[in-house]
Amino acid sequence: MPSAIQTTHSNLKRHVGQRLPQRKRVIVRSYSKVLPIDVDIGFIKRAGLSTLAAGLLLFANPSDVPRAESSSLLSLEDERIADMYDRVNPSVVNIFDAAMTGRGPVGSNSPGNGSGIIYSREGYIVTNYHVLGKLIDSIGIEKAKSLTTPISKVLILDKNELQESFDGYFVAADKPRDLLVLKVNAPPEILQPATFGDSSATRVGQSILSIGNPFGFEHSMSKGIISAKNRGFQSYTDSVIGGALQIDAATNPGNSGGPVISASTGEVVGVNAAIFTNTGDSVRVGFAIPSNTVKNVVDQLIANGQVIRPSIGITPAPATIAKSLGTITDGVMIQTVQPNGPSDGKLFGTRREITGVQRGDIIIKLNDSIIHNIFDLSSALDQLSIGDSVAVTVLGTGGEPRTETITLAHE
Repeated sequence: MPSAIQTTHSNLKRHVGQRLPQRKRVIVRSYSKVLPIDVDIGFIKRAGLSTLAAGLLLFANPSDVPRAESSSLLSLEDERIADMYDRVNPSVVNIFDAAMTGRGPVGSNSPGNGSGIIYSREGYIVTNYHVLGKLIDSIGIEKAKSLTTPISKVLILDKNELQESFDGYFVAADKPRDLLVLKVNAPPEILQPATFGDSSATRVGQSILSIGNPFGFEHSMSKGIISAKNRGFQSYTDSVIGGALQIDAATNPGNSGGPVISASTGEVVGVNAAIFTNTGDSVRVGFAIPSNTVKNVVDQLIANGQVIRPSIGITPAPATIAKSLGTITDGVMIQTVQPNGPSDGKLFGTRREITGVQRGDIIIKLNDSIIHNIFDLSSALDQLSIGDSVAVTVLGTGGEPRTETITLAHE
């Protein structure tokens, strides 16, 4: 006895080619084939079938009707994102302060717990300084470099997606940029380095993914967009970091040090570093150190054990002081100029004169970069090198603009 599907299939085929008054062109997708067909709408209604079901039965043998598979539960976009997670996730590690007595319960937010990224097959791991900052501050960066004992435990996924624990040894750190490098002695076959992309090529509105260990929930992924670029923020190391990516993907304690990934390419475009919150929890305003800054810093830390950062030889005035000395709404006021430094005799800091306190020069431009605040100045300098000659435009005491050429020196 034929099945109901076979009977309906036969009845439909007998009507092929007949001229019936009510016809409609529909598109039927079956696996990779897209079939435009003319369907007798009247017959379909009498048979009690949907247009899609009728089209599938009309052009497929009963044995060829697609069967539901697990992948059919995902849209093409969802499947692409899931595949990208599978590809990038092994490059993300979980980091614990070696001084911690235990991992604590799932969902805990213990100090010294964060995320990291496999940087190379030599075993280098990059994370935020503040993830292990409490321990490093108690030791001192220079002393930590000579340690022969591990400072952390690093959990890495093996090929069976099981986490293996390795000792993490301190290599070097750049506290002003909230970045730290560890090294693990792990087999090269389980070290899958992430690919770092060009953060300058990112655009506001593009989709990003964030993978990390929020509140101890390991290898969690969230999705969002880049909300803004070139943001400045105060890091957890109390330093100023400019040029950051602002993201709206859920970011919580434990995500620190984990990657922000382009949802288009799978490349790392930033490292999660901070959130803006009034409650301590995510309000979907997160900040990531751009990948170009990360690569510049980490490469120097691995090669030299330190970052040689360029400087124009000035100390910026705090915003409160700048505002108290005049209606300063844009630019960076100079508080002091380093004696015998690159700006000595060219730029002028805040000073006391007979007539009272005179504000210092206000930096408004560095080469072609407009300087609105200290974050812009920091970001602009990060793109330059010691020995570069830069054009610094300032507003003098009388408000007149002038430009000085300054050769950058060691910070």
